[in-house]
Amino acid sequence: MTEMNQTLGADNVLDPLGALVRPPDEIGLEKILLFPEKFPALELNLRGVDHLYPVSVELSLTSRCNLSCLWCCDLESRALCPDRIDLNDLDSLFGDLAQGGTKGVTIEGGGEPTLWPHFVEGTKLARAHGLSVGLITNGTNLFPQGREEDFYSNFQWIRLSLDAPEAELYKKLKGYDGFDILLDSLSKLAKIKSRPVLGVGYVLTCLNDDPAALRRLALRLRERGADYLHLRPVVDHDELVSHRDPRIILDHLRDLETSKFTINAKALIDNQVFGNDGLPCLAHSLSTVITADGSVFLCGRLNDDPVTGSMGNIKNDYFKDIWAGEKRREQVALSAQGQYCLENCPQCRMTKYNRLLHNLKRVKTPDFI
Repeated sequence: MTEMNQTLGADNVLDPLGALVRPPDEIGLEKILLFPEKFPALELNLRGVDHLYPVSVELSLTSRCNLSCLWCCDLESRALCPDRIDLNDLDSLFGDLAQGGTKGVTIEGGGEPTLWPHFVEGTKLARAHGLSVGLITNGTNLFPQGREEDFYSNFQWIRLSLDAPEAELYKKLKGYDGFDILLDSLSKLAKIKSRPVLGVGYVLTCLNDDPAALRRLALRLRERGADYLHLRPVVDHDELVSHRDPRIILDHLRDLETSKFTINAKALIDNQVFGNDGLPCLAHSLSTVITADGSVFLCGRLNDDPVTGSMGNIKNDYFKDIWAGEKRREQVALSAQGQYCLENCPQCRMTKYNRLLHNLKRVKTPDFI
C-alpha cells in the first residue's frame, strides 16, 4: 500500500493518478454490458418480439405490509390482489425461468415480502433452481424469532427501504416506529460471513430532502456497513415532489464515498422523465413483473392500465407460454409506438436504456471508437 493510501485508511484506495477508486454502481446503465446476447435482442421489440427470457424478474410474494408510507403506489393494487402467492406455483415458475435463461429474481413489493409465511422456503427454492436472488424490504421483519442471520447469505443483494434521516420523521412518513429496527437489521446483515451486497433505498420527497440531515444519515449507514445509498425521486405523488437541485444534495454527500461505500443518485435525474422521452419502449423485456396473485405484466409502471393489463397468470399457464403468447405480442407492438409511450408512460427506470438504444442507432461512424 502506498503512503498516500495508508493516510486515507483501509476503506479508501487511490488509483495511480491519485483518484479515489470508486466501486461500480449496483444500479446503473452500464450493467447492460454484462448481457451481450440480450442487448441486441431488444431491437426485435421494434418490429416483432424479443423471445429471449428477461434477465431478471420482479416478484411480489404478498400484498400484506406493516407500514403505510405516504407515497405508496401499491395501495390500490393491494385491494385488488389476493394476499399471497402459492409456494407450489413458484416451483414451476423458478424451474421455467432458470431453464429459459433468466439470471435472477428480485423479491419485492406490493407488500412486505418477509411477511409471506413461506419466505424462507421460497427463497431457498429459487436458489435450488440456480437462480440468483435479490431482496427489497422495509427491513423491520428480517429477524423474527427463529430466523438466523446466516439465512440471508442466500441473497446476492439486499436493499432496505429507509426513506427518512431520523426516527421521528420515519414514523411520520411511514406510520411505524421502525427506524432503529431497520438500522439494527442492517448491522446484523453486515456481520454475516458471506454477506450479500447491502444497499439502502431512499425515496426523496419534499419532506425528507434536507441535505444536512441526509449527510448525517449517510455517515450512519456507512458506519453500519451499508455498501451504498440509493436515492430516487418520489413518483405518482406530485404534492410530495422535492424541488431541490440533485447537484446540491450530491455536493453534501459525495465526499463521504469510500472504496466500500457509494452514493447513487443518478435516478434523481434519470427517473424524472415522463412519456419515455417520446421513444418506443424496447427495454421492457430486460425484466418483467409477477404480482402476488400470479399475474405477469409487461411493465410494472403500467400494470393498472386496462390496455396493458396482465399477459397471463402462472397459476393457469407456464411462464414460457405467457412470454411467447399473443397478449404479450400485442403489448410489445403497442410499446413500440413512441406516441403511445409519450401519452401513457409515467416516470420509469427503463427510459435510460431506451435512450441508449435510440442514440446508438443515430451514430454515423459505427466503425470507430
